[in-house]
Amino acid sequence: MTTQQSTQAAGVAARQHWMAVLAKASYQDLSSRWQQLKLDPECEIIRQPEIGLAKLQGRVGGKGERFNLGDTTITRAAVRLSDGTLGYGYLRGRAKQHALLSALIDALMQNGEHAPSLHEAVIQPLADKQQAEQAKTAAQAAESKVDFFTVVRGED
Repeated sequence: MTTQQSTQAAGVAARQHWMAVLAKASYQDLSSRWQQLKLDPECEIIRQPEIGLAKLQGRVGGKGERFNLGDTTITRAAVRLSDGTLGYGYLRGRAKQHALLSALIDALMQNGEHAPSLHEAVIQPLADKQQAEQAKTAAQAAESKVDFFTVVRGED
C-alpha cells in the first residue's frame, strides 16, 4: 500500500467515524453543540431531506446465511458549500432537520478551515457521550451474565 493510499484510507475511516457519530447523536445534542459555534456557512441544498426505506439484513450466528430482518426508515440530505465541497447526511428514522444539519457538518469537516473546531466542539463530545452510553449498556448486560460451567448442580 502506498503512502497516498494509506492517507486516503485514513481519511475515509475518519469520515466514516464522524458520519456515524452524527447519525447516532440525538438532534437536541447535535443542534445545541452546533449553535454554540455560531457558524453560518453559505451552502446550497443539493438534495432536500427525504425519507425512505432500507431493508435490514441479519446473519444467523453473525456469520451464516443472510436473512431479511425487516425494514427501517432512513432520512438523507445533501448540501454543497460555496467552495464546491459536498456533504451528506444519512440517518435512521424520520428526522429531516437532523439529516440536513449532519450533511452541513459533514461538508464543513471535509473543509480544513472549520474541521478542528467542529471536531473539538461537536464530534468528540458526542462520540464520548455515545461511548459512555455503550459502556453503561455493556456493564448492565454483563451483570446479568450467567456462567453455566460454574453453576453447582444439586445432588440426586
